Amino acid sequence: MKAAVAAEEAAAVNLPSFGVGTSLLAFVYGTVVGSFLNVCIHRMPRRESIISPPSHCPSCGTRLRVRDLVPILSFLIQRGRCRYCGSLISWRYTAVELATGGYFAAATAVLGVSLDTLLVLALAAALIAAFFIDLEHYIIPDELNLIGIGIGVARDFLKLATAPAWSLAAVPVPWFGVVHAPRSLVNAVGAALALYLVAVVGSWVFRREAMGMGDVKLAAAIGANLTAGAAVVAFFIAVATGALVGLVLIAARVRRRRDLLPFGPFLVLGTLVAVLFGDRLFASYLAATGLG
Repeated sequence: MKAAVAAEEAAAVNLPSFGVGTSLLAFVYGTVVGSFLNVCIHRMPRRESIISPPSHCPSCGTRLRVRDLVPILSFLIQRGRCRYCGSLISWRYTAVELATGGYFAAATAVLGVSLDTLLVLALAAALIAAFFIDLEHYIIPDELNLIGIGIGVARDFLKLATAPAWSLAAVPVPWFGVVHAPRSLVNAVGAALALYLVAVVGSWVFRREAMGMGDVKLAAAIGANLTAGAAVVAFFIAVATGALVGLVLIAARVRRRRDLLPFGPFLVLGTLVAVLFGDRLFASYLAATGLG
């Protein structure tokens, strides 16, 4: 675990950092990215282009101007309504912008300013889009999972320049002996297989589909970006928060026991925490239990 943390630090390639000012700038940039993510969240499940046509009101179809697209502020100034037809604007738009801006600021504060941090921010954007799409449509577009895996491989190549021993994993392959492969891809396969096994066992126990293949593919994207210890932390957070939210919804009679609750959003939540603190939390757990 110490080697993993050291490798992450070696790969940071830190750029100049400006403290609070940098975090504020990251927040503003994150809200702009969040505004674009709203387009992705609305259009990707519908198989619509995220580039064309330009942003427009989903109710009246009026093309939105620059003043209508200022993250957070436009929603507040217009009191949550379309300027042209008066229809209500979903809370999701502002929630996505706030979540993206907040995470960009937090990630910059925790990780500093580096090339790896920029890749982490790109991963966070893909995960946030997956969170809200799965929450609303119960699907996770393959494009987002592929982006996550690609980012993991890119981060591996970045580490290859400073920590080659960490970036490559030795994999025993029958008839070929030991093959060295990017650790991100090895972890992606391992995470996907692990969650697939959980899905199979869950389906057998509960006599119905426990989780979809979108969750398994998401696990691959997550595994590509986390160490084994951080992945365990992400999965634990996902299960714990999922169980807690499920119990609260059942107690509030919002859902019944047999109602489906998408697992993807909880995997995303666990991953966003684990990317920043996963290795440290896992190391602390090992030290506290005497296993480290």
